[in-house]
Amino acid sequence: MRRTFIVMLAAISSLTVPGQIPIVRAKFEPSRGILVGQPVRLVVSIFVPNYFAGAPDFPEFEIENAIVVLPQDRPQNSNEQIGGVTYAGITETYVVYPQQPGDFKLPAAQITVPYAIAPPKTATAHVPLPALTFHADVPLAAKSLDYFLPTTSLTIQQKWSAPLKSLRAGDSVERTITVTATKMQAMLIPPLPLETPEGIRIYEEEPIVQDQKTDRGEFVYGRRTQSAKYFIRKAGDYTLPAVELKWWNLSTNRLVTATLPAIRFTAAANPDYVAELPPEQEPVPVKQLKHGSLWSKYKFWIRVAAPCFVAFIFILWIAWHSLPRIYRRLQAWHYKREHSEPAYFRDLQFSCRRSHAMQAYDRFLRWLTLAHPGMPVHEFLRQADDPVLSSEINDLSASLYAKNNQGPHQWNGERMAHHLRQHRKVQNIRTMKRQFLPKLNP
Repeated sequence: MRRTFIVMLAAISSLTVPGQIPIVRAKFEPSRGILVGQPVRLVVSIFVPNYFAGAPDFPEFEIENAIVVLPQDRPQNSNEQIGGVTYAGITETYVVYPQQPGDFKLPAAQITVPYAIAPPKTATAHVPLPALTFHADVPLAAKSLDYFLPTTSLTIQQKWSAPLKSLRAGDSVERTITVTATKMQAMLIPPLPLETPEGIRIYEEEPIVQDQKTDRGEFVYGRRTQSAKYFIRKAGDYTLPAVELKWWNLSTNRLVTATLPAIRFTAAANPDYVAELPPEQEPVPVKQLKHGSLWSKYKFWIRVAAPCFVAFIFILWIAWHSLPRIYRRLQAWHYKREHSEPAYFRDLQFSCRRSHAMQAYDRFLRWLTLAHPGMPVHEFLRQADDPVLSSEINDLSASLYAKNNQGPHQWNGERMAHHLRQHRKVQNIRTMKRQFLPKLNP
């Protein structure tokens, strides 16, 4: 009778466990009232029953007519009761900057997540992201503009290379105008029209755009620097028109105009000034050259220039075919180095020594996935055979996922860092012995 009861319990558990599958949630913040150029946060959370057996692989994706900034900050860990079952959760946040009005759709993507389906049994699930959309627009008062510049603060400043006094014909002065917009991309700041009256010629230089971002990839400000040289061709009284730039104030929801006032100055006559086009000189008679053979006329091009040109084309062809391959190899080497087991272990040690519980747990799962592929946490602890290390990892998990914990600050990771180093050192010694020991029966 007792054996029959145990079999029935096992059958019931086998029927209920498959229902405990990973759950993904995603949302845009804000979801409405979004303006072009303003950041939209995409918050993605993945929940699994029991615990994670490795680090989730959040996708990288692009949205048409928008800039997507991938998660830069460490993920957020949490736990939640869903249907009477305790789920562990990890949350990542993307930032989306719409570049023009219209509807924006989250592309099809999925999260790969390893988790304990029925401890100690583990599984890997591929959970798709939900279909989400948002709409970005421009206010009615700004629809007639050729551009839309939404920000909370905008400044426009100018400076001259010399005072606009005692100018004479033939002089030139340089004007530099700087526009700075808070939490705005510099590429969205439009060029300023610089008009000049008759008698002044303007030479504009290439503008300089600069974006200042936080460590999380969010824009602090965008800055556009526009320079031009004004060449005074003749004496007279001049007025440079005012420069205006319209922008949308997000604090007051109104259209504002930033203005540089008109500038007036006088240029005096300059008797030493030479006109741009000097008078045409008398033609100088040129001796007629004797006609020679084609070989004597073009032998330099045939002997020197033509081979050099062919060699240049050949070198250019080699570079065109080789540089992309070299660049890809360098990228692959850099990616492999940044995602190597020593790099992951170094990050894990750093988090443990700083006692950052959430960061240490996430980096421990990443390192375990690379150092021991396919090995769940409990199997790693069994092979390590280190009671202190097992206790420290259990304390770390309890500080994050226990129901009534007092916060991650209670956990101290110094001992965990020390025992992880000892374990890794022993494993490396064993690996070297296996590599260098000779075969017993060659």
